[in-house]
Amino acid sequence: MIIAGKAEDRPETVYEIADLAYHVMVLMVQLGIDVDDIRKELAKRHIIDQKVKQEKMTK
Repeated sequence: MIIAGKAEDRPETVYEIADLAYHVMVLMVQLGIDVDDIRKELAKRHIIDQKVKQEKMTK
């Protein structure tokens, strides 16, 4: 995926991203992880990112 992206090969990048997404979904099913679990994790990271941005702006 990285090689295709660096080469700016859009069709190959789409293919590789689809392959990655497929394997991620298989792992999620195997471990009982659902999309809401991922959404919650991303939401926590957003809060941390905002906090870091605020700290950098006040320095």
